[in-house]
Amino acid sequence: MNDKGQGVRDQESGTSSTSRTVLRTRYAKGFTLLEVLLAMSILVVIMTVIYTSFSTASRSVESAENLRDETDLARTLIARLSLDIENADCDHVAFNAVFQGKKEEVEIEGVKRRHDSIAMTTLTNFPRPDSKETELLEADYYFKEKADGKGYSLMRREKRELGQDVKPLEGGVEYEITDQVAELRFRYSSTGSNWDDEWVKTQCIRPAIVEMTLVLTSGKQYSTEVRAKDSI
Repeated sequence: MNDKGQGVRDQESGTSSTSRTVLRTRYAKGFTLLEVLLAMSILVVIMTVIYTSFSTASRSVESAENLRDETDLARTLIARLSLDIENADCDHVAFNAVFQGKKEEVEIEGVKRRHDSIAMTTLTNFPRPDSKETELLEADYYFKEKADGKGYSLMRREKRELGQDVKPLEGGVEYEITDQVAELRFRYSSTGSNWDDEWVKTQCIRPAIVEMTLVLTSGKQYSTEVRAKDSI
């Protein structure tokens, strides 16, 4: 009696376990290959859209930063040149004052470019303590070919110790300003109506107006006119 009862219970128990297994299998089956491929395709599309958006935004930011850097460079150069030209001084004969501008051209990859130079004695120096310096400074801007022969750099030469026994346009300290200038053009006028591409005189004479055009390697062009302070 006990053995039969135990067998019945075992049989009933087995039947119940089999039913639960069938139910779990029916309602807990995995994804099909088609569903997996569809999900992966949707994920790829979403990732592509996100990447494209970030890439476009990154290029826009980089372009804006480059434009800002170019504009800052042009403004700095024009401001520095304008300050020197505005304060150019030819009255101090004892210091061998000078002002001259030369038109110069170079051919780069079959294209002629203006690499004008300008030199002047200007009242833009801040004398160092315990030195023989005055407010006068000899400043010279010109182009110089790079050591590797690949392009040109805009240079600046400064000479602070001036005097009757010091030759103009010689000596001083030179340094590179930038290699991002493709062209630098000057025009000079004493009246505002007649213009010359060069300003070379036997003695120091300032032009009333100097027009400068700065062209960066990116192709951006900036122009301005500068007047001597007592000519404004």
